[in-house]
Amino acid sequence: MIRKIKFLFFVVLFLVGTTLSGCRDVKEIQHLNYATAIGFDYRDGKYYGYIQFVSFEGIARTEGHVGQRGSMWVSEVAADTFEDSFFEVYQTTQERTVWAHVTSILLSEAALIKGFDDIFESLTRYYEFRLTPWVFATKEDIQEVFSTYGFYGQTSLDTILHVPLRIHDQSSKIRPIKFYQFSREIYEPVETSYIPSIRIDKEQWEKDNRVDPKLAQEGAFFIQNDQFKGFYSLDQIDGLRWISPDTMRTSIMIPDEKQTEFQIAVEYPWNRVEVFFDEGRLKCNVYLRLKGYFLSRTTNDTLKLQAIEQKAENAIRNEVKELFQLGVEENVDFFNIEHSLYRTDFKAWQQLKQSQAPILADGTLENVIIDLSIEHTGGMKNRKINLKEEGDNE
Repeated sequence: MIRKIKFLFFVVLFLVGTTLSGCRDVKEIQHLNYATAIGFDYRDGKYYGYIQFVSFEGIARTEGHVGQRGSMWVSEVAADTFEDSFFEVYQTTQERTVWAHVTSILLSEAALIKGFDDIFESLTRYYEFRLTPWVFATKEDIQEVFSTYGFYGQTSLDTILHVPLRIHDQSSKIRPIKFYQFSREIYEPVETSYIPSIRIDKEQWEKDNRVDPKLAQEGAFFIQNDQFKGFYSLDQIDGLRWISPDTMRTSIMIPDEKQTEFQIAVEYPWNRVEVFFDEGRLKCNVYLRLKGYFLSRTTNDTLKLQAIEQKAENAIRNEVKELFQLGVEENVDFFNIEHSLYRTDFKAWQQLKQSQAPILADGTLENVIIDLSIEHTGGMKNRKINLKEEGDNE
């Protein structure tokens, strides 16, 4: 009886053992290539694919010790399709390539003009690609952008290409956008989206008296439903920060008649664009509610606080109006007026499209209503400075 029980026990043990999955296919990390960024370009009738690898030496850091400068590899392959360009890379990668760790996608201007559909199809068909990488565009050479280091020997993983929010929460110029967000926006009917543009700054920084290139924001590329609308520099679209829901912190310089200046920081501005019809014409109002504080100022021999707030409101209002006027001239809906009408009054939008009346025109922007309050002065929070009215006696 005991022998039968032992026999049955070993039979069951054998059957269970044969059904367990092993780990023979698991590879050690040093035998894998981890792609950290991918890029796309289109020129001379060919699609170009770019892949960035970063060595682990450039990632590891220990307390009190900064590791050696990490190495970066960048591949460039040309093919008839985006998919083929990536398959060509496999011929020289030596080890299996893992795509699940890509944190940035970089597109050339030519690739955007060619169209986003092919890129979207390429990235969403393969299961390893995630929808969470940041999306950027550039006019620069993609290989050179991928080969630009951060500070202190850090690789590209510690630059705005991979971690843009570290800078955005301190100075919000152009909001960064992830792949899934951008895909949602450009496939939303009549919505205008934009991709931040980055460049290589070879003038601002030096290391040991030698030029040390660094990545910098340049502007943005605008797209409406896969239709390329153009590139605009930071100076051209200053007003965009006031109507973007993703602005975290920004500043504005306020001059007065005495040539003195105040720099005011604004955090988390609230905004709303109201679309309506007035005598059959499409109109819109922009509402802004802002709270700020002084970053720098001159002596107390200037304007009083209420006058400074008024000047700041006028300066912000001018930026918003200039952005709208640029949209009228270039036929770019920076304010997403058409999309707002589409979402709130579909029948009115249909009638407007059938009449072929322009969405953007001089006079469409009716009012820019701003409520700005300066709460404190930098480090001296909750204490407003004693600024006097012009003409007051000492």
